[in-house]
Amino acid sequence: MEIIQWGILLTLVLLVPFFLGMIPVKYMNSLQRTPAMTYVCGWFVSFFLFELTAVPFILLEKSFTLLVVTYTALIGAVFVYSVWASRHVWADFARNMKEAFSQPLLVKLGWLVAYLLIGVQLYMALFYEYYDGDDAYYIATSVLTDTFDTMYLRDAYTGYIYPLDARHALSPTPIYQAWLSRLSGIPPAVIAHSVLSVVWLVFMYCIYGQIGNRLLPITKKEGRAKSNFRPVFLILIALWFAFGNISLYTSETFAMTRTWQGKGMMAGMVLPAIFLCLMNLAWEKVSLGAWILYECVLVSAVFATSISFMLVPTIAGVAAVLIGVKKKSVRVAAGIFACCVPCLLLAVCYLVVK
Repeated sequence: MEIIQWGILLTLVLLVPFFLGMIPVKYMNSLQRTPAMTYVCGWFVSFFLFELTAVPFILLEKSFTLLVVTYTALIGAVFVYSVWASRHVWADFARNMKEAFSQPLLVKLGWLVAYLLIGVQLYMALFYEYYDGDDAYYIATSVLTDTFDTMYLRDAYTGYIYPLDARHALSPTPIYQAWLSRLSGIPPAVIAHSVLSVVWLVFMYCIYGQIGNRLLPITKKEGRAKSNFRPVFLILIALWFAFGNISLYTSETFAMTRTWQGKGMMAGMVLPAIFLCLMNLAWEKVSLGAWILYECVLVSAVFATSISFMLVPTIAGVAAVLIGVKKKSVRVAAGIFACCVPCLLLAVCYLVVK
């Protein structure tokens, strides 16, 4: 029975996000069609769908079971579509993997060092997990959600019936973890500390890997790679995170000690992903897949933490002006800012509920 439970959980956090990522990746250019980009896109598609599905149920004070049935059915339907859409992507995966294996030996050694550094951090996150004080809220909320079949209607510290927690109602990260727990049967504390602490760290490094791909394009000479500094970039990022624990509040500390919490997700994954999306949108030719990912990331910011109501429109507004000036296009600038309209609507909901 336990093997089945772990099989379900690993399917939900590994296989399902990967295939969901096929939807935006299908509309990206061939260079962006990589397994890492697909995995990144899949998680943000998951967060996007959960945010838009869960918030109405939370605000209307519906049961958690009803949300589980609805979201599971939705993910199942989207998963089937993503499997169908993936037929356009596998050939590019094979080509990119072939190019990776044809890199010079020095580049391969660089990737090996980067993967070893990341592997050590994954080991530390799994076997030397840090019990953060905020778990008294995040993990307790997941447990209460699954146990009492309510969402943000009980005090996380006492378990007593409580008015709707408007401060966190629109950021359902603990509810998502309760969904993983309900489907797999594994307790939320185990999911957070022993699964998401590792899986979402891999997710974070996939994002930084894509940033490196955009910042450091491979130069070629006579059809062969002349220079590839991408593994150096990832090595430097891994070292930065390994020694970034200079206080309790750095993004590096959040990534290594509270990845499963909304604040850790915002600092470690969402903000770098917004930076990645804006770099893609600043490119001369922007694919439809880049716009889809950008929209999913902005909504995922609210999924992570309620401070996104102020932060996301600010970032989107500044980026819209800068990219609009660069491209000399009001239309592009308007499109970049228009994508944060769902965040603004959620902010209105927050003000009404509060």
